[in-house]
Amino acid sequence: MDSIANSGAAHLDHPGEHSRRSLALDLSIHHYLPVAACYFFFNHAGLPNGLFYSTILSPLLFLWLYLNGRRWLTAKFLLLMSPFILAHFVMDIASPLYYLRSLFLLWTVYVTVYAFSWALLKSRGIDRLFDQLIALNFCVALFALATFPTPLRLLLWHDDSNTTLGTSHLFRLSLLASEPSVYAELMLPLVIFAALRLLKDNNKRSLAYLIMISIPLLLTQSFGGLSISLVGIVASFLTSYRRLLKRPRTLVISACLAIAVGALLVTPNPISERVAQVAAGGDSSTQSRTIYSFIAAYSVAAPKSLWWGVGLGQAKMVDVSDLGIGFTVGIIPNAVAGTFAELGIIGVIVRFAAELYLFFRTKVYLNSFRLAMFVAAFITQLTGSHLMDVQQYLMWCFAFLPFFPAMSLRSNSGTGVSPS
Repeated sequence: MDSIANSGAAHLDHPGEHSRRSLALDLSIHHYLPVAACYFFFNHAGLPNGLFYSTILSPLLFLWLYLNGRRWLTAKFLLLMSPFILAHFVMDIASPLYYLRSLFLLWTVYVTVYAFSWALLKSRGIDRLFDQLIALNFCVALFALATFPTPLRLLLWHDDSNTTLGTSHLFRLSLLASEPSVYAELMLPLVIFAALRLLKDNNKRSLAYLIMISIPLLLTQSFGGLSISLVGIVASFLTSYRRLLKRPRTLVISACLAIAVGALLVTPNPISERVAQVAAGGDSSTQSRTIYSFIAAYSVAAPKSLWWGVGLGQAKMVDVSDLGIGFTVGIIPNAVAGTFAELGIIGVIVRFAAELYLFFRTKVYLNSFRLAMFVAAFITQLTGSHLMDVQQYLMWCFAFLPFFPAMSLRSNSGTGVSPS
């Protein structure tokens, strides 16, 4: 089983030597930072909606995996999908071309997620990669703020006045992502990592990194990103409360963070106004990603088969404009609802069964970071994302694979499974 180095392990070096070694580690650029930065900032830049550079480059990733001994990936993928493929072709799907194209896109997601996860598992210093990505993201966010009065605002900020009732212009930071919620989803692992590290290692450096990742997340004004990250962190915190009771400094920091969040919500500011609008039902995007998505999914699947769904790629051919919920075709911005529409009830059952099995099989509950990521990924699939969202599957990998074995408030257990 692959594993990553325990970067939080204690050293027995002389304090001065240890400090110099830590500084050297901090100043060295992680060899995966260029790839991570391209995925984080440029994966969708200049491309039409629904197309990503990770999709275009997936055949090269597959070749790289093949040359490194991972030669049965496609066979495993087709074996996993074979019951659905057989059922859908027996039902006589509307467009075999759309089906095969969507099956290929799903394969590219599978290959991309596998390649990223396998590479990270074989790499050392993932915490350093996260730190550098946090710092780089913070600098880019500062650049977006500095250029807000310029025409670059149209490129780096999203005007939400057309989706939020009662506002003239609501600018939310999105950088080059398709929308602010997508950018917020990219930051979820970084936010959870920074917050839990601060609770475990109460020092100024950890606090600085949490502040650096929190500012861009707040600028997205993504209610989903903010609430999901908080729920994941709180869930991880609550499972370790007995251990934390023995660490007064951690409790003080937790109380300060809770007060800061409370103050942010009760004082007049764009974030609290955004939360109030979402809570009052004034944000159409939130409704579209939750309730309306399941209504549309049922309407798409019901005419063909509730059990097996309408088939991959077939939902976009179904006209649901008569539902009066703002959808024209069955393109559903919700991962579970999308699974229901195209893979049916059986697909949803398989999805949840796999998640619950891996939760206990990999002992997610023993590691605070992985537990928080599991909670975040579980909620994300019910409140947004889509069936072929690479980032969502990467979040599941962070939950089930042995990343950050030392990032635990309970123990240093790093139990997990690795791609095989």
